[in-house]
Amino acid sequence: MSETMKKSEPLVSKGRTANGKKGLVLLVVGIIVLVAIIAFLVMTIFVSPVKGSAWYGIFLTNGRTYFGHIVKQNSQTVVLRDVYYLQVQQIPPTEEGVEPQPQITLINVSDDLHSPESEMQISRAHILYVQKLKESSQVVTTIKQLSQE
Repeated sequence: MSETMKKSEPLVSKGRTANGKKGLVLLVVGIIVLVAIIAFLVMTIFVSPVKGSAWYGIFLTNGRTYFGHIVKQNSQTVVLRDVYYLQVQQIPPTEEGVEPQPQITLINVSDDLHSPESEMQISRAHILYVQKLKESSQVVTTIKQLSQE
């Protein structure tokens, strides 16, 4: 009888080892899945792509204002696409005693001398505030007219 017990002991421990290995594999796979889920959630919270066709005005600390679509943002930067800015020129008066009139023009950033792509990464440290523009905004209306030309 003791020989039978001795023979069955290794079988029992082999079975436990096999089950232990399966449990360990399941634990490792579970941890990997959990880490992947946490990474996905962190990426969606801190790097949130903004979808849609809304136009935004980004007002910077240096006085510049850029208009475009926010396509991505995180805790450090905002990515703006289809970027426009205002250019103000003083028109000299035609008559004496009349104040010079400012002429405001909306310029696509890609039309600049160095021909950049119409996408810009803006540091949040330089942003005063961001405003979503209405579809009826004069800026949005002008941008739509310029893009049809």
